[in-house]
Amino acid sequence: MSCDQTENDTATGEALVFDPHSPELTPDRAYELYSDLRATCPVARGEKYGGYWALSRYDDVKAAATDHKRFSSTGGVYVPAVSEHRFPPIDFDPPEHAKFRKLIAPLTSSAAAKQMEPAIQATVNRLIDSFIDTGRAELVEQMSIPLPLDVITQLYGLHPGQANDIREYSLEFLEHASDSRGQAVVSRVCDYWMKVFDERRQNPGDDFISELLKINFDLDVPDEMLANMMFILTYAGHDSTALGLGNTLLYLAEHPEVHAHLLEDESRIPVAIDEILRFHAPLHWFPRVATEDVPIADGVVKAGERIMLLFGSANRDTEVFPDAAEIVLDRTPNRHLSFGAGIHSCPGMPLAKAEIRIAVTTMLRRLPGFHIDGEVERTSPLEGGGRHLGVRHLPVTW
Repeated sequence: MSCDQTENDTATGEALVFDPHSPELTPDRAYELYSDLRATCPVARGEKYGGYWALSRYDDVKAAATDHKRFSSTGGVYVPAVSEHRFPPIDFDPPEHAKFRKLIAPLTSSAAAKQMEPAIQATVNRLIDSFIDTGRAELVEQMSIPLPLDVITQLYGLHPGQANDIREYSLEFLEHASDSRGQAVVSRVCDYWMKVFDERRQNPGDDFISELLKINFDLDVPDEMLANMMFILTYAGHDSTALGLGNTLLYLAEHPEVHAHLLEDESRIPVAIDEILRFHAPLHWFPRVATEDVPIADGVVKAGERIMLLFGSANRDTEVFPDAAEIVLDRTPNRHLSFGAGIHSCPGMPLAKAEIRIAVTTMLRRLPGFHIDGEVERTSPLEGGGRHLGVRHLPVTW
């Protein structure tokens, strides 16, 4: 499983290794590396950060992601670990995992997302109203970031200042997710949420946090653990959606010629969004730890060894997706893994999909033909410990 004579990158002469913290892991380089790994070394060894195996083929990635008994999530979601804290539910396996999913069910169900749609639509309209008369916009700061932040603010019963707090600590954590300062950020944010819990117990409302504390009366999860959960829900819950929306808007701004086609039959829009999310996966990898010796490809991952599931690579696997290196707007079926798979698939998927769909549909209706007008800035290299692919600056006009 060391790949023997095929382990070298023919372009550089260096061993094929996926290093999430490499400053050379630009989006283009990442996809080139994924292609080489799938072709010649689908289970690649990395020796840094305590050692790990990187799985790059779709079938291997999905099999591990859906097998929580043999591939545990209890080792944490960062390599190397940035905190002694464990983040529910993503860092837990059954039976504890079920308890945390029950706590967040009021936030993460399809019914909850459907109920939020009028509020999402109102926010999208308000954001577009703020710039439509100027004839131009910067869509990251004026749409893809403020939309999920506003949705979180409403769901959690927060005020605008607290939404700013969430964005600020998320950016700080993104900057330090690859170094030791990440733990200090997490500890400070968890203290922040414990104070919010105290305030909400004194003044409960009709919001997710109040409901969370009510449900937890019987489950009795310690506040410290709830605070860890709120950190990951707010950080991932808005930034991942912002990344996905930004990637989608970038493609549409680069291809204004497809706008009329999508508007002609709006049922095409969710299909197109799914395809863009496959092609530009917002989150590229997550780790697991083998609980027993597991045969993969031509070797064995031994119990206790860490593996990385390269979702960004799996989504470009030509064995599963014909013309995988192209965006095919009407691709069906589309079994992409951008929201993960198995019990640890993204709990906020219904809400994120609703936000992106409503934002895209409304922009196509109100700003037909919007297109790039200036220099686009992408996350290059990949951010957040080498995991995040998105857009940081997206100037458009119409």
